[in-house]
Amino acid sequence: MTKTNRKPRTLRCAGQPAFAPWRMAALLAAAAFVVACDTGRLLDVQAPNSVPVTVFDSPANAALMVNSAIGDFECAWGGYVVSTGIQSDELQDATLTAANWQLDRRDDGFTSGSYGTGGCTGTQAIYTPMSTARWEADQAVTKLAGWTDAQVANRVSLLVQANVYAGFSYAALGMAMCQAAFDLGPLVDQKGMFALAEKRFTDAITAATGVASLSTYLNAAYVGRARARLYQHNLTGAAADAQLVPKGFVFNAAMDANNTRRYSHVYQAIVQSTNTSVEPTARKLMTEQGEVDPRSATTQLSGKASDGITDKFVPNKYNASTLTAGQGLPQPVARYEEAQLILAEAQGGASAVTIVNTLRATVALKPYVGATDATSITALIASERQRVLFVEGVRMFDVERFNLPLVPAPGSTFRLGGVYGNTVCMPLPDVERVNNPNIVVANLISGIKGGFTLP
Repeated sequence: MTKTNRKPRTLRCAGQPAFAPWRMAALLAAAAFVVACDTGRLLDVQAPNSVPVTVFDSPANAALMVNSAIGDFECAWGGYVVSTGIQSDELQDATLTAANWQLDRRDDGFTSGSYGTGGCTGTQAIYTPMSTARWEADQAVTKLAGWTDAQVANRVSLLVQANVYAGFSYAALGMAMCQAAFDLGPLVDQKGMFALAEKRFTDAITAATGVASLSTYLNAAYVGRARARLYQHNLTGAAADAQLVPKGFVFNAAMDANNTRRYSHVYQAIVQSTNTSVEPTARKLMTEQGEVDPRSATTQLSGKASDGITDKFVPNKYNASTLTAGQGLPQPVARYEEAQLILAEAQGGASAVTIVNTLRATVALKPYVGATDATSITALIASERQRVLFVEGVRMFDVERFNLPLVPAPGSTFRLGGVYGNTVCMPLPDVERVNNPNIVVANLISGIKGGFTLP
């Protein structure tokens, strides 16, 4: 599907809200929800990054459906990684735009920031782009399940792909959002989102098992389901899946230096636009042995970031010798190392230590030789995940689920004004609350640490 970067003109209709996230992929089908509109302007509306809903009615468009969902997920994933990195202790905002500081500052009670409304190319967008990718993938799953192999070439392959990307979309929303809502439905909490993710991954695994050409998606689904099961405290199931992931496996969001919408978001945010940097406390992460971990190593770049104040640091895994190479750097979505750390967390004790030390040996780090009681192993796994999976989209939820100290500490001074808050997961944004009549306001979660039960 050809994607452009022209900003669509907003279509406003009497009696219609200015924006609703569940309409993103249906923007071209404006007639479906127009009320008292100037219909003469319909042809002026341009939605370059979406497809008309009618594309989901024809089996001839099955591949287009799935490719659109993949493209929107890959764009959303990059923004998600940057956004959750800024909200946690991995990245920091380096702009002079006060509206951007809320996420970095972990402001308590804010529900109207760009995390809810920003597009997938934004560096602080989570809810709308990931919800769009989720909607497209689910629509593709539904249609493909109803069509036959005779109607759609490679139907099983397309169905597996759609389920995999739907699964990762649900899981990402669960890791970042306290709650979400789907297709104008009621509130879904984090556990509910992980259960939805597990179902999509299970369906992908069922269809892909035994099909050699689908091994990449099968392994991705194993990592994804292990992740979703771990987050639901199903340690046995998580371990079973994680053990099936082959060494060296990685499932990437493919980036493209020839398409501005598909630039590597981390590289673009830090090196190209310089509006983001690595959080000072994360610029030299070490093991308990005092060794700087090369898996989370950073490099200081010359000059200052866009605010003229912040030093520019980039994770080595997202650095490159040329602009073109950097823009095209893939961003991992799931990989063997995560599966191994899931296995370590699920098994605990000496088994966990063996797994950690095996991973360390590949980068010439000293082995862990500390205590193996449950508390010590949990601390080891949390620390190891911070370094091994540095700026890969998992840290924000790890801080929440492990109940880790917030860094910088709540109440400490934010460098550009105000103080750091206690937010550990993003509350449902106003854009969903206002436009969804099935949201029960009394059931909303604030996301403030200590104010709700951890999943």
